Amino acid sequence: MNLDRPEGGFRKALRIAPLYCLVFLFFAFPVSVALANTTMVLAVFLVAAQAWDPAVRTGLRKVLRNPVVPPALTLAAAMLVAMLWSPAGWEQYADYLRKYLKLLLLPVFIFLLVDPAVRKRCWQAFAAAMLFTLASTWLNVWFDLPWSSTRNQGFGVDHTVFKDHISQGIMMAMFTCAALFWAAKANQPVWRMVWGLIAALAAGSILFLSVGRTGYLSLVLSVLVFALAALASRPRLLAGLLVSGLIVLSGVFTFSSQFQQRTLQAWQEARTSSPSHVTSVGARVQVWHFAVEQIQQRPWLGAGTGSYPVLAAQHFDSPDMCATICPHPHNQFLFFLFELGLMGLAVFAWLILSIVRQAWRQPMVHRALMLAFVAVMLVSNMTHSSFWLSTESHFFILFVALLMASAGGEPGSRLRDVP
Repeated sequence: MNLDRPEGGFRKALRIAPLYCLVFLFFAFPVSVALANTTMVLAVFLVAAQAWDPAVRTGLRKVLRNPVVPPALTLAAAMLVAMLWSPAGWEQYADYLRKYLKLLLLPVFIFLLVDPAVRKRCWQAFAAAMLFTLASTWLNVWFDLPWSSTRNQGFGVDHTVFKDHISQGIMMAMFTCAALFWAAKANQPVWRMVWGLIAALAAGSILFLSVGRTGYLSLVLSVLVFALAALASRPRLLAGLLVSGLIVLSGVFTFSSQFQQRTLQAWQEARTSSPSHVTSVGARVQVWHFAVEQIQQRPWLGAGTGSYPVLAAQHFDSPDMCATICPHPHNQFLFFLFELGLMGLAVFAWLILSIVRQAWRQPMVHRALMLAFVAVMLVSNMTHSSFWLSTESHFFILFVALLMASAGGEPGSRLRDVP
């Protein structure tokens, strides 16, 4: 769909309305789930209202050839089929369909992002939301902001502004890499300095002002992948930056009480894990023990859609432990393996590899941005059920659509329109 198509009156308004809804959605999802859901439903409804238009139907059919669409639709279909042998009921099915619906909507998002002008506005909307979040995070050190979800000032405490520290951490890690990308692409030295400073502040907000270990891992791995991909042709500069990065990371570990405490705490929780003692890492260890037993019984097709919360509630006796890990296993790979078996896990891997394959066709710095996103996706889904949770699934599905629409579906496509 195109913002500049020469039409008038109601038809033009109907055509461009979902585009502006999508742009606003990229600003809304880092800030408010309710606002994001409302905007997303409105955008999809406005596209459906144009189903009579042959151009819309042709565009949607063309989008189906994008490399990421077949695995996304296959994964959604696998969930529907896996209901046949699941012990869950209709209440769980409805909840799962609501959570994973965005997999089916991925072609619609890519269709709306065909126009480079729309993609550029979406990048800008996401940047605006993250800049507001970043500024609020730092200001929250000294001021009690009314819109902040945390109410504590000073260093050494959590300063999450919107949602929870996990979702803010992974989105801020991606924003850090985007800022590095914009710094690398800037034509003027002043803008290189501005975006470099923003990247440093974004990284600092994760390492010094957050308690999210997923954010720490996402930041370190995504920046490392970005550097390796962007500077692969300049090994001396890359080696110097890696050494400097290790020195900086060591300094951060020394001076950031949160980073140091939460990292050491993770190791201690893993060592002392038990079914009766609830800790963040310890609960994940217990999930692994439980899941391995169940997966061995049904390795290929899994226990069925919605089966995990049902079987986990039967297995864990401790109410506190069950409240933590019975809704989801805090690991999306394990989640799909448990419920959809090795076949479902293979489809999820197909989805991720389709992004990596498309990234490899891009120029070096554009490839670095896409691979950095994949790094964030891997870390987040290894430590959390990100496609099952609202904010994180918004982030990953929408960014998959944005990056794959930018990269296109053909071998000669290039990620030209990232602002």
